[in-house]
Amino acid sequence: MLIIVGFILESCLSNQDLEINSTTFFNQSDSQAKTHFAKGLAQAISQEKHIREFIKYEALKTFDGDYDVPYSLVKDKLLPNGKTFQQSLAPYFKEVSLKDIEQSLPLLTIFVPTLPEKTFSAELWDTENQVPYIAIRLNDSNDVPIISPEGEEYLLESSLVPSYPVLVVKNCERLVYSSQQGYQFSNGSRVILTTPAGISYKFADDIFDFELQKQKELDALREGTVSTTDSKLVDAYSQYLTADGWQRDFIYYDITPTSPNGQFTFDFSEHIRSFSIVGDALLAYQKMADQSGDPKIKSGKKSSGWTDGYFEIRASVLIQAQNGIGSTIPNSYLVSGRDLFSVTYEVDRRGVWPFRYDYYIVKSVTAKPQSTNMPIVPWDLKNYGASFRVDIEETDVTTIVTESTSETTKFATNFSIEGQVLKKIGLKFGASLERTETNTITRQYTLNSDPLGSVVVNFSDKVIVSASYPVLEAPQTWRYNTREYANDIFSISVEPKRVQ
Repeated sequence: MLIIVGFILESCLSNQDLEINSTTFFNQSDSQAKTHFAKGLAQAISQEKHIREFIKYEALKTFDGDYDVPYSLVKDKLLPNGKTFQQSLAPYFKEVSLKDIEQSLPLLTIFVPTLPEKTFSAELWDTENQVPYIAIRLNDSNDVPIISPEGEEYLLESSLVPSYPVLVVKNCERLVYSSQQGYQFSNGSRVILTTPAGISYKFADDIFDFELQKQKELDALREGTVSTTDSKLVDAYSQYLTADGWQRDFIYYDITPTSPNGQFTFDFSEHIRSFSIVGDALLAYQKMADQSGDPKIKSGKKSSGWTDGYFEIRASVLIQAQNGIGSTIPNSYLVSGRDLFSVTYEVDRRGVWPFRYDYYIVKSVTAKPQSTNMPIVPWDLKNYGASFRVDIEETDVTTIVTESTSETTKFATNFSIEGQVLKKIGLKFGASLERTETNTITRQYTLNSDPLGSVVVNFSDKVIVSASYPVLEAPQTWRYNTREYANDIFSISVEPKRVQ
C-alpha cells in the first residue's frame, strides 16, 4: 500500500519555489510547470461546470485521433460565460501566472483517458455530477502524481489504474511547433495555428490529422473497397503454381511462362497490408512501452498506460534506385493500446487513497492482428533494386534523426526497347546476369524510439503462398494466404495493391 498525501519528486516545488516570480519561472522544469497547471486546473474544474463541459466538448472532437485538448489551440475559444478558456482559468493561478506556464509548455495538453470496465471516458463523463481528479504525466517517472478536487496531492503507483474520473496534464506528442527540433522534418502537411508570437503548430504526421483522415475514409467509401483477394494476384498464383517463375513478373509486367516479355504497368503498388505482434504479447509490449511517455497497460513498473492511449507504429522502407541515391519511404500506423492488445483486468483492493475507489491491475495480455494500408512504391525492376528492407519501430517522441548507411542490392538488367516500348525480357533475371551495387541509403528515425527489428522483401518472393477451399463462412469461396515476413516480435504482409 502506498499512500503519499504530499508527493515528493525531484520536480516538486520547495517552499522557496512557491515564491518564484515570472522572471525566474522559465528556469523551472517541465514537471514543475505541469504541476503548477494541474493545481490551477483542479480548482477551476471543481468550481465551474462550464469549464468541464468545454473540455469534454473539445476532447470529443478527437482532432488528433485521441481525446487530447491542446491548450494553445483552444485557449482563445469562448465559453458560455463570455470569457475565453484562458480568461476562465487565469484567476485560479496564484503562485505562477498562466501566461508563464503557456510559454514554458508550448505543447501543454489536457487528455481525457478511457479507463477500464467503462468507469470513465470522454463519452461517459457526466459533467454535471463528476468532478475529475487531475493527474500529471511525467517524463522521468511512471508513477503518477494526482491532485484531488479538494486540492489533496498523492502519488499513484505505476501498476495501478484508477476507476474514478481523472484528467491528465501532459505534453502533446502529436504536434510539433516551429522552434522545436524536428519541425522541418515532420510529415504534417498543414499548419494548424500560428500564434501572435509567431509560433506555428502542425501535426507531427498526417496520420494524426483527424480531418484529413476522415476525408480519406470518405474518398475510400466513394471508390468502394474490395474485400476479396485481387484477381490479378490470384491469376499470378495460378500462372506459377506449377511453373517456375515470379508472381510479381505477372502482376507488374504481365509475364507468363509462355509470354516471357512484358511492359511495366503502374496499376499496382506495394503496400504493407497487415501488422501483428507475434510470440509473447507481454514481452513484445514491454519492448514497445519502455519509455515513460509510452501508452502502458502492463502490470508492474512502467505501466501508467491510462495516461496516454496510442502507439504509433512506424515502418521505414529502405530501397535503392538506379540513380545511385538510396531513399527511405516512411509510413506510420496509429493504433490504440486496446486495439493492439486484449487486456484482462482484475480489481486491486490494497487500500490506496482515496479509499472509496477501487483500482485495476492487468491480469493478462494477448495481441490482436491489425489490417494496415501503408504504401511503398510500384515495384519497377528497371528503377528499383530486387529487394528492400523494412524497419519497424514504435515511435516515442517527435525528434527526428537522419543517418546514412551503405546497402547492397541487385538490379535486373534484362530490359530492352521493342519499338517504342521498354519491356522486361524473360522470366526472373532473364539470360543476362543481374548487377550488384552498393549505394548510400539516407534513413530517418525518431529519437529514443523502440526498434522492433527488420525484414527483407524480395521481388522474387511469392505473394500468395497457398489457397484453401472451401471457407466455412463462405462455402463457394477460396481463401488465399499471402506471404508473411516475421521476426521474433512482429509479422507483416507486403503485397501489391491495385491503385488504379
